[in-house]
Amino acid sequence: MDISRQIRRAQERAKQKDDAKLAKHLKLSDFRYVADDKNMTYAAGGPQIIDFVRVTGLERSLREHVQIDKRHSVYRSETLSQVLVLQNILGYGRIENSRRLDQDMILKAKLGLERYPDPETFRDELEKYTEENIGQLFLVNEDLLHVLTLVAGPQEVDLHYDAKVITVYGDQEKAEVGYNPHKNGRKSYLMKVCTMEPFGFIVAIRLESGDSVSATDFLEFHRQCLNAVPQDHFVVRTVRLDRGFFGEHMIESFAGDCLFFEVVAKQYASLKRWIAAIPEKDFEEFYPDGSVNGASFSFALDSWEHSRDFIVVRKRISNDSKGQTYLFPQWRYQVICHNQIDMSPKEVWEDYNQRAKIELTIRDLQYDHFITKVPTGRFMSNFAYFWHGVLAFNLLLIFKTFVLTGEWKNARTSTLRQELIAVPGRLVNLSGQMVMRLMAGFPHAGVMSYVKERLLWLYRCLHLAPA
Repeated sequence: MDISRQIRRAQERAKQKDDAKLAKHLKLSDFRYVADDKNMTYAAGGPQIIDFVRVTGLERSLREHVQIDKRHSVYRSETLSQVLVLQNILGYGRIENSRRLDQDMILKAKLGLERYPDPETFRDELEKYTEENIGQLFLVNEDLLHVLTLVAGPQEVDLHYDAKVITVYGDQEKAEVGYNPHKNGRKSYLMKVCTMEPFGFIVAIRLESGDSVSATDFLEFHRQCLNAVPQDHFVVRTVRLDRGFFGEHMIESFAGDCLFFEVVAKQYASLKRWIAAIPEKDFEEFYPDGSVNGASFSFALDSWEHSRDFIVVRKRISNDSKGQTYLFPQWRYQVICHNQIDMSPKEVWEDYNQRAKIELTIRDLQYDHFITKVPTGRFMSNFAYFWHGVLAFNLLLIFKTFVLTGEWKNARTSTLRQELIAVPGRLVNLSGQMVMRLMAGFPHAGVMSYVKERLLWLYRCLHLAPA
């Protein structure tokens, strides 16, 4: 028995010696890993984001508006909401992934938390949201819009509307089969989004079952958005929508509110026949190469009481789907209903194309603020979760536009997160001065040092001394 043990030990020593030689030959790292540094953080920019969120008064706004019906809890509702917003900004798209933040002593200390909430705590909180609570989150967002009025000058603004299909994978409440361009036949939600341009601020969202369409209860949503904009400061001038919102009752509502509007028209058969009869001479070229041209006309659909002004824009298609060149000109048509009577077809078309900004916003919401990550089976819980993503988006919009400014103004959330926020750091005390140590050569240390000064400026803007 002793001999066999000695043989095994000799074999182990020989293997260790061989492993050491091979490791040296391969130049493998010979580290000993110890998890004992309490001064490191996943997000060196996180403390500044927390400071910014506090300066904007988000926690106070959540405490004043959102009243969740629940028994005594270790965490207050405003704390959980603020943390949900924060982890969204940091890039945690799924609630389960936030477990690792319990290891981040720096962020926990900054938030005043002994223990970071676990995913079950967040889910339990979201399960308690009601339709009334959703309305309260809208009021919180209105407070952020008020912050925008205090840092941006009075001006004319536009409202842009679009809808996003959110595919679900499971048996979520109110998820239904409807129009789904990405996953045909799969259940989904429909989210309507309203942004205020030129800022890109999300005024409101509305979540509906997947069998809804853009026009479903749209005027109610539009009225909510219009009333949310403080028009003593931001005067709504133009409303822009895609064809899913096209309808006479929508148009009459915009006209009744004395708003300019530009709505892509659905190309009904009667409208197509009218366009086909437009003389060629009525089309004006938008560009010298003749690739885009357009014409103006007035028209009333069969169900309409009044005729409306339209433009038709046609773009030349040079090749078919197989790359073959067409012998005769082929055109792709777009028809826009509007009331900008003093504008040429080209001016109306170019003005409408500003609506592309909302498509970029929705892309940012989807990929960088995770609105397609449906976290629960309850409709209101999912709606609440999406609202927290919107709050995160709007906060980061204000942060990059008015705190960072410069080249960061047009940065996507992912860029801001990767370059400035979610970068590793180590907090140390050097002669009484707390220093966040970053990797040598980190290019944006100066920007991060500048944030404190800008936050002091922002605080003074939001807390104006009485005259």
